[in-house]
Amino acid sequence: MELYLGIDIGTTHIKVCAADTNGRVVKTALRDQESRPVPGWGNCISPEELWDKTAACLEEVLSETEPGAVKGIGITSMAEAGVPVGRDGKPLMPIIPWNAWDGKEVTGEEFPESLRGWGLYRKTGLLWHPKYTINQFLFLRKNNPRLLEQMDCFLSVSDYLLYCFTGERLMEESLACRTMLYNIHERKWDDELTELAGAAGRLPRVAGQGEDRPVLTKDMARRFGLREDVRVCTGGHDHLCAALAEDLKEGEVLNSMGTSEVYIGFLTQLPDQELLYKKGIQLGRFQGKYYWICNMPSSGASVEWLRSFLSVEGRPVPYESLMQIERQVPSRVMYLPFVNGAGSHRTGHGGGHENRNYQGGLLNLSMASGPMDAAQAVYEGIACESRVILELLEEAGIGAEKIICAGGGTGNPLLMQAKADITGRSFLISHMLQATALGAAAIAGGSRMKRNMDADSEKETISPADALREAYDKKYETYREILQKQYPMEREAGSLCS
Repeated sequence: MELYLGIDIGTTHIKVCAADTNGRVVKTALRDQESRPVPGWGNCISPEELWDKTAACLEEVLSETEPGAVKGIGITSMAEAGVPVGRDGKPLMPIIPWNAWDGKEVTGEEFPESLRGWGLYRKTGLLWHPKYTINQFLFLRKNNPRLLEQMDCFLSVSDYLLYCFTGERLMEESLACRTMLYNIHERKWDDELTELAGAAGRLPRVAGQGEDRPVLTKDMARRFGLREDVRVCTGGHDHLCAALAEDLKEGEVLNSMGTSEVYIGFLTQLPDQELLYKKGIQLGRFQGKYYWICNMPSSGASVEWLRSFLSVEGRPVPYESLMQIERQVPSRVMYLPFVNGAGSHRTGHGGGHENRNYQGGLLNLSMASGPMDAAQAVYEGIACESRVILELLEEAGIGAEKIICAGGGTGNPLLMQAKADITGRSFLISHMLQATALGAAAIAGGSRMKRNMDADSEKETISPADALREAYDKKYETYREILQKQYPMEREAGSLCS
């Protein structure tokens, strides 16, 4: 039996799974990801600790499988996080997660007018946000030029693990697309952007499709009891690896639900790119195709926020208590799902880098409101924002005939029903476990590994309730009206608070 290992480095967890050539997961190991305050950097992840936990997961999986059967390893990770290394390959600073760069006071003012708004999007497929790698370079150039000078190469989290395993410095294309330094149409590092950031010569080579992959170093093979000819690759952006595992076709949508929720799909040909830009739909490349993506950073984060908000003696309330059936539907309470930031579809698309910082929270609370009213409101707020995204896709000419849901959020039936009721769409819930890690393993296996997908008939279908259609349409209209009025109010309140 041949085995392929998938390594998934997420914001919350580190997972390693072993899969056979039929796409069946035979063993999985998991460790919690930990971030800690680091003076001068904020809440960060230690590269050394990340490697130690990954190695521990790998050892656990191999202890219950046959190491000699392993033929390849695929790595996927949170897209934008990474670490600069020196010539000796040692990290020069901690890993700053994608959702921690807002505190670095990067505004994008360093960008010339020609590289703002549409000028930036037409090269990179991205709308400006502080999380992208280019801003880490600009921050270091301004605040820590000595560290920038010491940097020999910037590696994404996936690249860093690849380097640990093989000693090679390579980046997969979909991860290069998330740096805001890569030209997605010319398929190379962009000269103008790398020069602006001081990144020229400090980025790894982007691996070509179909090229030979590096093998484990002798020390790594010996440490884990693996064959020396085991090849290692970076599978790519975590949501894209999940889409690959789900065998997503063009015209289908993967709704990947975690701390941050995304809607993502593939394109053989680009629709009007300027229209995509106006709708806030971002682009990239994966496995030789274009992909589109819309994100909702405050999906699972909203549920976690509510659990903490309702905490008792410092302990978040259990998930089960937020899924009680007794509740008002629709909830009288309105929730704006922006506690962890807003998605790219809500970024200002003018000539500059205006990044609309919508405020999240609960509205219309009263003495009669209880925890389940707030919980139902959170589910409905996430669902309202999902409807915004699906309508934008339709306006941009992107089909969404089938929506497949994967990830932790699918385990919440009240959330899934609210999404169906408010969007008026049916959602297919995947029962595939560890889709992201399995997708990375599938890439490592290539043509030798089949993806053993659930048939649609085996997926649970969540359909909208017709009886609630009118009530939810009214709530959605109110949601849109509130947000149309909120942004100017937020700007005024922000200036007063500052």
